[in-house]
Amino acid sequence: MKNINTKEKFLLAGEKLFSKKGYEKTSISDICNEVGFSKGAFFHYFSTKEDFFLEILDRWLLQLSYKLERCRLSSPRILDGILKMTEIFEDIFRESKERLYLFLEFLRVGIKDEKILKKIESQFKKFKDYFSLIIEEGIREGSFKNVDSNMISKILISFSLGTIFQEIFDTSEDWEKFSLEGIQFIISNIKKEEN
Repeated sequence: MKNINTKEKFLLAGEKLFSKKGYEKTSISDICNEVGFSKGAFFHYFSTKEDFFLEILDRWLLQLSYKLERCRLSSPRILDGILKMTEIFEDIFRESKERLYLFLEFLRVGIKDEKILKKIESQFKKFKDYFSLIIEEGIREGSFKNVDSNMISKILISFSLGTIFQEIFDTSEDWEKFSLEGIQFIISNIKKEEN
């Protein structure tokens, strides 16, 4: 962690501790002890523990958004770009379960905390809108049938989240392979037949 700036050290420590101990059981002191900085240093970057937690969520979802967009833009056709996005599953499954447990912690805490719940809702809406726009672009491009882009977006997100959750609880499956096949199945049902 030597070449990482102080704020980044706090965020990485927070990810680790929130995944391991949970939000309520992780104190600001725990976070400071993990990185070897004072509470003053913590409050220099973050106004509250809740804001710190939300910044970790934002940071994680922003990284995911960049990866998705990079995959989409790497292919000239929308159809190929969406299929390329399944590589994100490889990253998710390769990451330690800590990140997946952190995601569950965001959801768990969000149920009880209105501010966190609103942030999660806002992020889900962004992803839903993002995939809807991609599907609409694929329709205009001629790759997809004229489908309800909003519904397909919800199906893609539901499938993705369901696969990630199942991977946590059932390690006997090859979820990476299943995710690729599942996305291909969804896309094949909206793909326009080539003449």
